[in-house]
Amino acid sequence: MKSLSLIIGAICVILLLGGALSAINDFRSTSVVEQYDITTGAGVVSANITLVHELFGDNTLSATVSSDSTNDTPIAYTYTSSTRVLMVTGIDESSTRRLTIDYKTDGLWDYPGASLTARMWPLMLGLGVIGLVVAAVIVAVKRD
Repeated sequence: MKSLSLIIGAICVILLLGGALSAINDFRSTSVVEQYDITTGAGVVSANITLVHELFGDNTLSATVSSDSTNDTPIAYTYTSSTRVLMVTGIDESSTRRLTIDYKTDGLWDYPGASLTARMWPLMLGLGVIGLVVAAVIVAVKRD
């Protein structure tokens, strides 16, 4: 009976793991919104924008780009971490627009210990699940 309850506990932790990982990422990052006025020439459908802060995890999925021009369908295409340059593509040529970039940046840069600890939590949760499964096997096999 003890092993069954340990297995049920491990299953509950596994089910909650997705939400816990999302919450940890939200804790580690903060959202920044910046606006840039961009003018493109003939045949130019992309723009390089230097961000004020580093993009969280150097991942373009952390950035959302919108434009005040209805002809634009901007997307964050590439990011260069050494220069903090984000390339935005899908903008209309030969026009001026205001791009609004909503992106995540490291929210714990002032607290490196908290950032390191937050990065270790998924490992601890994974080890906890493995520990629960091992404990269930030991209890099931143990004969007193």
